Amino acid sequence: MIRKINNLLFKSLAYLAASTTVIILLIILGIIAYEAVPSLHLDFLLSSEVEVKGFGGAIGNAIVGTIILSTLSPLVATPFAIGTAVYMKKYIKKGKLAQSFSFLIDVLSGTPSIVLGIFGLVVLVYILKPITGGFSLISGVIALAILILPVMERSTETAIDTVPHELEEASYALGANKWETIKYVTLPYSLNGILTGLVLSIGRAAEESAVVVLTAGYSQFYPELKMAANDKLLFGIKFYPFQDLVAALPITVYHGFEFPNMVDRSESFAAAFVLIAIVMLINATARLIVWRRRIG
Repeated sequence: MIRKINNLLFKSLAYLAASTTVIILLIILGIIAYEAVPSLHLDFLLSSEVEVKGFGGAIGNAIVGTIILSTLSPLVATPFAIGTAVYMKKYIKKGKLAQSFSFLIDVLSGTPSIVLGIFGLVVLVYILKPITGGFSLISGVIALAILILPVMERSTETAIDTVPHELEEASYALGANKWETIKYVTLPYSLNGILTGLVLSIGRAAEESAVVVLTAGYSQFYPELKMAANDKLLFGIKFYPFQDLVAALPITVYHGFEFPNMVDRSESFAAAFVLIAIVMLINATARLIVWRRRIG
């Protein structure tokens, strides 16, 4: 009888905790959506900020900048994340070196984003300015890649752990060496888990603000693909949009509340709503990948 009461009590507390969390999330989403409705129209979503009068008024440039930043940074981080995970799981011997590597990855994972932003500001924006162009898309992508690297690396390690040892042993029995086994058995089998980590990393990059504002800066224009002469950069050429400023939705939201007298309140909430919608779509995609993996 006591066990049943304890079980019912614990179940009720767990249900209450889950319900409270969901209700809080719905309240936040509801308030943001309610405040954002007046500004959610095509002109606001598709126009660049420079096309309208005053400060704010459109977020098309920020949407495009967010998509570019959150797409390129995981692509830069992926080879390093997969390579590190494969080395940690298949090549390094268990011992102090492995523990040191794992510890350093955990430290990088726990490093506050503002610290990585300052690192990007000093190294990428100022020291490497002749290469990156200073505040630019390249600086933002590299800084974000460093930020999401531990997330992707741990996700890849987890995916590799799911590979049945029997498959790898069968590969060795057929004459394949370690690299061939990793290439043709381990990585293909763990691909869904790697893709899940990749998609979640895109969402992490899309919502980041501190790193972006300290490395990518902000631009009221749409990114454009072109080249122009610039004596201050390497080879005397500036490559757009890679060495140029780029906008992002988190910075747009920040600007809205930093300058409340210049930007309409509804526009700031609309930018936040679009950012949340993008992150939710990315997370839903990750869930779909996991679901397909379970079905498979």
